[in-house]
Amino acid sequence: MPAEEVRALGRTLGGRARSAEEVHGRLEGDVDGPLRTPVEEFLACHALLATALAGELDRLGATVTGIADSWVQLDAALVPPTDGSGPR
Repeated sequence: MPAEEVRALGRTLGGRARSAEEVHGRLEGDVDGPLRTPVEEFLACHALLATALAGELDRLGATVTGIADSWVQLDAALVPPTDGSGPR
């Protein structure tokens, strides 16, 4: 898999982390009556899960991007340049 495709995957994961962060703000309920507390607790749990998911996606995206960068560095150290000037 080319390093740029791996980097693109890392950026996509980071973008999905931003989307998951936005979910937290959307989870607000305005319910009156006996269902108010259960609905608030339900939405609070889902907001917590969205925050956790955002953190995990962010970390995973950074890890995937870091792997792509290390592949490029390793290739640069092992593969001689095409102009014949020796190792990079």
